[in-house]
Amino acid sequence: MGRSMSDTYHFIPSCSPRAAIARMICILERSASGWLLPLGLIGILAASTESADAASGRPDAVTSVSLASRVIEQNSVGYSQAYPAGAPKTSSWCNGASKPENGEPPAEFTAVTGMASVFPKFGANTSNKDGKVLVANGKTYVRLRSTKEWILVQDQTENEIVGAHFDAMVPKSPAVQMKIEVQTNGGTLVDGPPPGRNDLMWLVRRGGFAAGAVDSVYVQIDMKTTDPEMRVVANVGADWWRSPDSPHSGANNRGAGNSNWVELSPDWSTLYFFSGSTAQFVADPPPPLAESPLPATAAGMQRTASGPSPCLRTLAPRSAP
Repeated sequence: MGRSMSDTYHFIPSCSPRAAIARMICILERSASGWLLPLGLIGILAASTESADAASGRPDAVTSVSLASRVIEQNSVGYSQAYPAGAPKTSSWCNGASKPENGEPPAEFTAVTGMASVFPKFGANTSNKDGKVLVANGKTYVRLRSTKEWILVQDQTENEIVGAHFDAMVPKSPAVQMKIEVQTNGGTLVDGPPPGRNDLMWLVRRGGFAAGAVDSVYVQIDMKTTDPEMRVVANVGADWWRSPDSPHSGANNRGAGNSNWVELSPDWSTLYFFSGSTAQFVADPPPPLAESPLPATAAGMQRTASGPSPCLRTLAPRSAP
């Protein structure tokens, strides 16, 4: 079984109040985790068109076959654009997409939270010292088991992003406070990851549901850098929780999984994660993707890493059988 980015407690120092935010909640969380899910990948051709929101500079909607293909590629083993520096080489998520075969929460669990992590890019020379990351449009949906209807349970416009800088290589290491600034347009600006640490952030108010009522989760977040010289990679994922307010412990939360690594730039990138199988997701896509035909397998359109992986197990896209 795979292990999470943070299978042990991290100790977050007390946080000072932030301007423009009424309160700051400091809680212990861990990042998305899971098991590697091999997928047979078939290359297909897809037409490329611009997002309907391209003129505004923000990818608020998926409106083309090419963008829909990215959803599948970001959740298919072997399609990371680059790799994280400072990640445990034996972790299931080091190479990218990682999730348990069963995307459901434990039967007694009643909450979920979407999350994102940003790491320095493996092999890059820049320190990212002055760069920041802008995070927007974070949303978490859960799918009802009985009706297959997707319900929005977390929305960044009505929720608060919190987080810290963690050292993923050192268990129980104290987290370093991460400066977080809420923007007037609803986005959130966070410091880039310092050397040897990451940015780990999450929507603080967990999304709730009835025990046994949910069988899958979908997370979508837009991200970009403020400095073209920054060299960072990011992924998104989710954690299941026993209740909306249960404390962090191995008994109270389970990783739903995480997506592949996407290399961020000053242009907006939309990061996607879904739990469970691709076939189930394509059959019942969530509202942001409902108008776009989703391919059943990865289309091979996303740029993949050109250099070697720092992880002990190197994964490459599989060819058609």
